[in-house]
Amino acid sequence: MSSSSSGVNGVRRCRSTAWLFIKLAFQNLMRRPTRTLMLLIAVALGTGSVFASFIVARGIAASMEQSFARMGADLVVVPADAMVNTTSALLTVQPTDATVDAGLLGAIGHLNGVAQVAPQTIYRVPIMSGMPEHQVNLIAFDPARDFTVMPWLVERMSRSMRSGDLLSGGRRAEALGDEVEPCSSQATIYGKLGRSGVGPFDESLFATYDTIAALAHGRNSTSASLPSFRPGRISAVLVRLAFGATPEQVRFAIARLPGVKVITGATIVTSTRQATTALLTGMAAFTALMLVGSLILMSLLFSAIIAERRREVGLLSAIGSRRSDIVRMLVAEAGFATGVGGLCGILLGSGLLLLFERSLVYYLETLHVQFAWPSPAEIGVSALACATLAALVGLTGALLPAWRASGEEPFVLIQGEGG
Repeated sequence: MSSSSSGVNGVRRCRSTAWLFIKLAFQNLMRRPTRTLMLLIAVALGTGSVFASFIVARGIAASMEQSFARMGADLVVVPADAMVNTTSALLTVQPTDATVDAGLLGAIGHLNGVAQVAPQTIYRVPIMSGMPEHQVNLIAFDPARDFTVMPWLVERMSRSMRSGDLLSGGRRAEALGDEVEPCSSQATIYGKLGRSGVGPFDESLFATYDTIAALAHGRNSTSASLPSFRPGRISAVLVRLAFGATPEQVRFAIARLPGVKVITGATIVTSTRQATTALLTGMAAFTALMLVGSLILMSLLFSAIIAERRREVGLLSAIGSRRSDIVRMLVAEAGFATGVGGLCGILLGSGLLLLFERSLVYYLETLHVQFAWPSPAEIGVSALACATLAALVGLTGALLPAWRASGEEPFVLIQGEGG
């Protein structure tokens, strides 16, 4: 019983001591209000700048990714006997009856310099029941691999896309939610694509491979509803190059595969995309350097603050304060100051983002250029991460000088450097 009570008393003493040193840390900050205010402003400016620049950089990256995706693929691989218009092939497959085996995807995807591959298959299907002569292009694509169709999606239903849903090209008359009957099977217009200026793309319907399989077997257990349906066959493979790869290099490698030919897109698009990727990587590295610089400056600042308070640290040691308690007090002071400064920085960064939205983003919208803001959840997580990082920078910057000062002899600290 006595051991348990002594343990409880020890815990209470530890809590009381910890609360005392936290209270001392707060009082020390209030003792020099000007210095504390300048510290809060410095942390707020750094945190707000990092937060705002990160969100804007994410928006720029997403916007440019969407814009470049709308320019289509870098290369398109088609059957050797297919007739392809180069401009149209950047976004989608051209009308053709020729197909290749879907196993070609793996062979192309593993080549050096290939970042992404997307299969597409084109079908000519009747769109109205009882009118087999009225046919349209129905293009099957894989949403998990796609990078040329979904970026053009400008309207969609509130639910997620599922089997039986179609996407309508920008020039087609179907509206969102309309019911159509390709292959005499009912389907729903799930989304509308924007106008690209590419005829075969704007005038076609798009569906997932699962929807195509369902339409092909919509009326019976055979593929009579869609005679051209052959699982495992594709009409084209759209290829996006990896950073640093050249179209000529990858084209030469793909040309070795049997039964295919390669269509090359505009090289200016590829080079611009890769240059932009390098620029965004440089921005990320610059942000990381800003954080490292903030850590060094914070460490120097708290080193100066602790050096100014050597006598106080020496007196605390002389009256019996433990080294860990002194370090805890100094680190708590730094963490409190940088934590509050970080929260103020988030508010400052939010104001900068609002100003950015009301000025530059508004101007871009007048030019019909959309800026892709990150999702609210991503912005919230980024704000929390920046505020936490600001507090950690303060804690890390103060830990080393506090530990070094608390380890010196009390009489040396009390006498000061001139003693």
